[in-house]
Amino acid sequence: MENLFDKYGGVEVMRELIKEFYVQVYAHPQLKSYFKDTDLNELIQHQCKFFAYAMGKPAVEYKDEWLESGHRNKNISETHFLQVAELLRRVLLNAGVENEHVKDIMIAVASKRAQIVNL
Repeated sequence: MENLFDKYGGVEVMRELIKEFYVQVYAHPQLKSYFKDTDLNELIQHQCKFFAYAMGKPAVEYKDEWLESGHRNKNISETHFLQVAELLRRVLLNAGVENEHVKDIMIAVASKRAQIVNL
């Protein structure tokens, strides 16, 4: 069975989806502040690896340590985690990702909450 990452277009399509996701995040000053001094291109590359994992590719390209170290000392609240997750959900749905697949992706995102929320 084809994984969701490849089904929805692989790296090229996901990079565009992730760029749109960050447009949405950056539109919220309280969320944008978490990404101060962050290289957006590098962040998009890391997100592609996370999306690949969240959408069914083997986890060899994705490491929890990256997620945890990238969010360490950012004081990310549960509220902001949920706001960002909702923005992601909307971007996925607007891009035509099927509801059931969005649900699976959001479950993968929720499973990483402990590595992200630290306030």
